[in-house]
Amino acid sequence: MSEHVSVLDRSESRTSAAPRKSGLLYAWGPQAWIDMWMSKRMLVRAAMPIVSHSFLPILRLSGDAAAIDRGYRDIKSRREIVRWYDSPREKWRKRYGNLVREMEWALLELRALFPRKQYEEIVVGTCVALSEETSADFLAMMNSMSEKNRVEGPGSSDGNDLPSRWQKLAFDMFNPAGFLTGPAEVRSLDKGAGTMTMYVPDCAWHTCAPAASLPRPDQLPAEGCQLICKGAFEALFNGKGDGLGMEFEPHLPETSCTVRMWWKPQRA
Repeated sequence: MSEHVSVLDRSESRTSAAPRKSGLLYAWGPQAWIDMWMSKRMLVRAAMPIVSHSFLPILRLSGDAAAIDRGYRDIKSRREIVRWYDSPREKWRKRYGNLVREMEWALLELRALFPRKQYEEIVVGTCVALSEETSADFLAMMNSMSEKNRVEGPGSSDGNDLPSRWQKLAFDMFNPAGFLTGPAEVRSLDKGAGTMTMYVPDCAWHTCAPAASLPRPDQLPAEGCQLICKGAFEALFNGKGDGLGMEFEPHLPETSCTVRMWWKPQRA
């Protein structure tokens, strides 16, 4: 592979910071159905083609085309089949896992062929351009944080950034971005200041694909974590023009992550 070293190249440990969720509500509850529907729309239809339509042609033109084709056929053969009788949660997990597996393969191959800076520009730039073209409604929804979190009264902040019990419950049951992270919790929310901190105890990028099926079974899938989740999302949501700003802090080699968001507060 490349001479460039990622965080996980220095550690083969796979560490989870929290127990995996389970149970009837997790498998069949409202959030499971949201994640299932969003995974079909956003992951299968919008994100998966980036491997076959963008990264694969680059790889074939830049390296050994026959070897690349063999590698792609092999990684595709590891796809988990989504069955009609699978729970909504299991359908989401399989779709996400299939995306992660093939994306990690493509990124590792690209990393072996290009200098680090050029590699990052290819991955992040392609993901940003594709998202702006195919997921404009999702981006607009995320950028509407200031509208959805209007401040009551003239004050800018009440100094209390602890989310209420209702806010925690609503976020746990109806999180439209949950299909990207898996279960998450709001650690702080200050509408007056326009800030929110979210903690993801067991990120879906690291946990949905069975380890044995990954290109590097002994390591966490870190390339996509750092470039597609962190890199692309921080580029898409940079806080410019009163839009949403996001900062990802992956806790590699653990599977947890902290996400900080900020927006321009508006009064009701």
